[in-house]
Order: sequence, then C-alpha cells, then structure tokens
Amino acid sequence: MRIKNFLIALLVQLISFNTFAYNAYINGIYYNFSGSTATVTYKNTNFNSYSGSVVIPESVTYSGKIYTVTSIGEDAFTDCNGLTSVTIPISVTSIGEYAFYCCTGLTSVTIPNSVKSIKRCAFVDCSGLTSVTIPNSVTSIGEQAFYWCRGLTSVTIGNSVKSIDSEAFSFCNNLTSVTLESDAIVSASRTSGTSFENIFGEQVNEYVIGNSVTSIGDYAFCNCTGLTSVTISNSVTSIKSCAFVDCSGLTSVTIPSNVTSIYNNAFHGCI
Repeated sequence: MRIKNFLIALLVQLISFNTFAYNAYINGIYYNFSGSTATVTYKNTNFNSYSGSVVIPESVTYSGKIYTVTSIGEDAFTDCNGLTSVTIPISVTSIGEYAFYCCTGLTSVTIPNSVKSIKRCAFVDCSGLTSVTIPNSVTSIGEQAFYWCRGLTSVTIGNSVKSIDSEAFSFCNNLTSVTLESDAIVSASRTSGTSFENIFGEQVNEYVIGNSVTSIGDYAFCNCTGLTSVTISNSVTSIKSCAFVDCSGLTSVTIPSNVTSIYNNAFHGCI
C-alpha cells in the first residue's frame, strides 16, 4: 500500500510539473522566480495563456518579497493568437526562444532600450507586425528571430548589434526597407558567416546605412538580388572586397566623398 501511495503521489507531482510552468500568477501574468528576479512565463503546456493588451510591470511583489522582471521566458506567449500588444518594461534584458511564437494577432511590440538579446525564433510568424525597431541596447539577434513575419515592411537595427544569426528576417515577404545603424554588423566580414541576403531574404530593395557605420564589410550584401537602392552615410570611409557582389538589381549608388577606399570586386556582377 505504501508503494502504491508513493507512486500515486509521484504521478501527481509529475503531472503538476509538466502542466504548470509558473510560480505565481499576479495581475494577469504568470511568473517564475529566481533569486530576486522574475521571468514572464506561461500557464501550462497548452500555451495560449494571454490575450488582448498585456502590460508587463518592472517589478512584482509576492509573499512579501519584491522581484525585478528581467526576462520574457522561453515560450512565454507562444500561440497567443488573441494577443494584440505587449508593453515590455525597461527592466527586461532578454527575450527568450519562441517567446512570441505564432502570435499572429500581435500588431505592436515595443522593445525597450534595456534588452540585450533577442533569442532564436522569438517572434516567428508574428504576421501582424508591420515594423520593428531594435534598440541600441541589443547586441545579438538569434537565428530566425523574426522568421516569416509576413506583415513586416520595415526594420531598424540599432547601433550596438554585434551579431545577427542566419534567417533572422527571412521569409518576411513584405520587408522592403532595412536601416542598419550598427558598424559592427555592416563592417563585419560576412556577418556571422552569412551575407544580408541570408539574414533578410532577397526581397529587400532598399538598405540605409546609418551614421554610426564606418565600413561596409567583405560580402556584406553578397547576392542581394532584390536590392535596387542603397543609401550610404557620410560616416562610411571604406567599402570592402565583394561588398555588393552579384547585386544584379542595383541600378544606382551614390558614394559619399568621405569614402577613401573601395576594394577589389566591391560591385562585381552589378549589371
């Protein structure tokens, strides 16, 4: 009988562990706690835990203790089709993997100037988003972070981004304009091993190189066949080898007077 009761208790614990992912439910939001910090999470593995407009606070109080909300956890808003907008507080530094996966009704998200990383697949298939601004605090954007965001038309990448992984904005079929403010990204050779064609897809026809950029790196825009227009800021001083190689749709480029060096094959194949 003791063994039977033990097995029943263990089964109840396992079911509870697999079903419920949170430590507390406070004012409509589920949280997990660690030390003095809180992570936004989901109700259970059925996901779809939120709808409408969600405003996440900077801190919450539970059992007499104050927790600072520092991250949007993995899968936190997965499959929340009824979610329309999210306000993320300035205390959050990380947006986790699959955090907003398939939030097709999400039309507005403001990423505060405190977030340092946007993880893999964080916003996959958020088809209601039309524009995204990556703030200057962000240093990394994970693989397929905004993959298949079909409503997205414009993206601005802040000046602290050091890495954008492959297909971060691929299959965003209406994305036509990208503004790049990060010198580390534009000047890096092949940008994490890939060109912007691999990151943003072939359909982007306009890139704006911001005033923080001083160099356009080797192969940066390699094979961006949809590119018809590029605006290069006066801050740029060099265009490296094969920077725009095989950009066959590029019809005109204005090179500012501050550019002092253009390397071999920078525009090779731009017929």
